[in-house]
Amino acid sequence: MKIVSLHGDGSPHRIWPVVEQTPDPWCFIIPAGGSVVEANGRAWSSDYPVVAVFWPERYYQVFILLKQGHTEYYCNVISPPTWFYATSPLPMRAEFSDGLSTPVPGVWFHDLDLDVYVDAEGIRVLDEDEFSSRQTNYSPQWVAAAQSAVEELRRLATAHKGPFAPNTAQFWRWWVGQGKYPELKSALNQAENTLNPPGVFR
Repeated sequence: MKIVSLHGDGSPHRIWPVVEQTPDPWCFIIPAGGSVVEANGRAWSSDYPVVAVFWPERYYQVFILLKQGHTEYYCNVISPPTWFYATSPLPMRAEFSDGLSTPVPGVWFHDLDLDVYVDAEGIRVLDEDEFSSRQTNYSPQWVAAAQSAVEELRRLATAHKGPFAPNTAQFWRWWVGQGKYPELKSALNQAENTLNPPGVFR
C-alpha cells in the first residue's frame, strides 16, 4: 500500500509508495530506506524506520522517527485521512510526475502546511509562513482545525502522552525488531498512557 499527501488545493505533494501495514488500520511502517517521492519526481529516504500514525477524525498525523538510540517526531497538520482502494480514484488535480498514481490501495490526506517537530531540544512549529500565505484558500473549518491541531500536539508532546509516550516508541521499536520489549502484555496494559484503549499504541 502507499500513503499520498496532496496540497490543500488537491495538487500532488508527495507520496510514500511502499509502506507496511500493521494490525492497527491507521498505523504503518515506512522501512529504513523506503522511498519518499515528491510531486516533481525527486526521491529521498531515511536510514531509519518510521512509524506513520493517523487518526480517522483528527487534523494531524505523527511520524515517529526511530533513529539510532533516540526518537524524534515529525507531525503534519492535515485534513482527516481517508482510505482509498484500487477502484477509488484519488481527488487530485494532476498526476505525480513519475506515474505513481497507479491504483494501489492506501491512505490520502490534504497537507495543511503547518508542522510540529519534537526532539530533545523541544517543540518547534514549522512552516507558519506557508500556512499564513495559503489559509485564505482554505475553508474556515480547516483553518480553525489546523490551529487547534498545533495546540493539541504541543499539549500531548509536553505531557509525553499519546504518540509521544515513551512506551509508544518502545512498542514500535519492538515491532520493527530494533529492540527487545520483554513483556508485550505488560506494555499493552500501560495503554492508559496513550489516547487509546489497550491493544495498539498510538
